[in-house]
Amino acid sequence: MIKTAICDDIPQMADAVEELLIQYNQKLFEASVFYYPQNLIRHMKKTEFDLFILDIEFPNTTGIDLAEVIRKNNLNVPIIFLTNYREYMEDVFKVQTFDYIIKPVTKENFFPVLDRVLRYLDVGEERFIFSYNKKSYSLKLNELVYFEKNRRQVIIHTLNEVYVSNMSTTTILSELNDCFVQVHTSFIVNVKYIKEIGNNFLILKKDNNNSIEVPISRKYKETARDKILMKLRDIV
Repeated sequence: MIKTAICDDIPQMADAVEELLIQYNQKLFEASVFYYPQNLIRHMKKTEFDLFILDIEFPNTTGIDLAEVIRKNNLNVPIIFLTNYREYMEDVFKVQTFDYIIKPVTKENFFPVLDRVLRYLDVGEERFIFSYNKKSYSLKLNELVYFEKNRRQVIIHTLNEVYVSNMSTTTILSELNDCFVQVHTSFIVNVKYIKEIGNNFLILKKDNNNSIEVPISRKYKETARDKILMKLRDIV
């Protein structure tokens, strides 16, 4: 998930920005709201944020001063400023500002900026987001080869790595698109990687050197085959 820090001394404004993030994509952003810059600075010592959304006007300081502190630790993290005034426009870009939004913040002026943030952070593609051992992961769907259930755990096989999580099959399927088909109580496959369909099995191929055989159970055989063939026609 994209760990996002929102800092505005007006609670209603900060909460409104958080609500807009939820409307944009609830599963993509993990927002932390701060009403005082000092609280955010303290929190930065234990949390690494992927995005900052900052008001400019604070009592006794400015969002630009806060951005300078952020830049001492991270030169590349995107910073979005929110303000009622255009007079700060020249100053904000001295701290490598990603963008500058004149209040009120609305879907119309905020969502296009978030689109650009996703492209900048390279998370524009569809993602499978999950947590394990208090860590969050975001994987590109097109790099997921198959899921293997092992009791309460699920083993997630990608092109290059293997991950483990605790998720139900229903939850997994709800996070995937129609390129993924359940072929067995314990297996969900990405149709993109199917190279051979046997009577009771599939061959998945990651690359020229690695193939995996996955069973097709009687319960899912007919519906899985129909879905796979239909999707393969779309891909081809």
